[in-house]
Amino acid sequence: MKHYDIISVADMCVDLIVSGNVRPQFSQIEQLVDQYHVCMGGSTNIFASQYAKLGGSIAVIGKVGQDTFGHTLLDQIQASGIRTEFIQQDERLNTGLGIHLDEITDRAILTFLGSIDAVHLHDLCESHIERCDHWHIASYFLLESLQAFWPEWCRRLRQAGKTISLDSNWAPDGNWEQVKALLPLVDVFLPNEQEALAISGCINIEDAARFLAQLTPTVVIKCGADGAIACVHGELTRCSSLQASAPIKDCIGAGDSFDGGFLYAWLRNRSTHACLSLANACGVANIIGTGGCETQLEQTRFQEHRHDTVLLS
Repeated sequence: MKHYDIISVADMCVDLIVSGNVRPQFSQIEQLVDQYHVCMGGSTNIFASQYAKLGGSIAVIGKVGQDTFGHTLLDQIQASGIRTEFIQQDERLNTGLGIHLDEITDRAILTFLGSIDAVHLHDLCESHIERCDHWHIASYFLLESLQAFWPEWCRRLRQAGKTISLDSNWAPDGNWEQVKALLPLVDVFLPNEQEALAISGCINIEDAARFLAQLTPTVVIKCGADGAIACVHGELTRCSSLQASAPIKDCIGAGDSFDGGFLYAWLRNRSTHACLSLANACGVANIIGTGGCETQLEQTRFQEHRHDTVLLS
């Protein structure tokens, strides 16, 4: 049986991205838009795609429907290099869908859960623990079926000597306290700026990083155009963002691609600054394409020098 760097439960969905004059009006008013794209969605899938494109081995656990979107999603997952042996097709499900009404600097999202929250406790087994070195939890708040189970699962992972990372994503109901209780069981926490402030209750990002680092060893806060800040055992490291090489198309999945870059370097014992450098490069590469995966950083486009500095070629 194949062994993987990372295994993760996927929030399986397709992203339908609509751009142009996208602010709808009711009363049967018809408006024309510029373009639409159907892309692989889900925070886990975008993260896993970036990790695989850098050369890492990763598999996701998930379910999709036996419908058009389900077949499209499976094809795109396979093409990205993610291993699919733990993905099931279920005729009782409709594949999850995220409708993105996209502007250059902002977007509105309409989400149909469908297959997003279809993985349950009985779908996870000891073999999944044995076959990975690291476990990544994404979309904590959307994967409601597993929320109560994650603490026990993380304890089992730690007993088996595995490392764990968490990107909670946004809490639609504002129940941030739930995720705070999970932090002592993970090794790397990867919130964005708004999430870090909401969870910590702090009013600035440095205080939020220090507060969260009291709960988990490594905190990495994504700050968009301002780059990122990490707090590792109380020590702060900043890394500025890179200049995009082309006009920005959208920011869908930029944080997930950032996660993929950071963990690729972190699992290879690079310095905190090197991890942030690669993560920022992955995030910036993401935003010049449509959707989360179109322009992700490929292995051939970066090089590592003296195991510490990550440079774009």
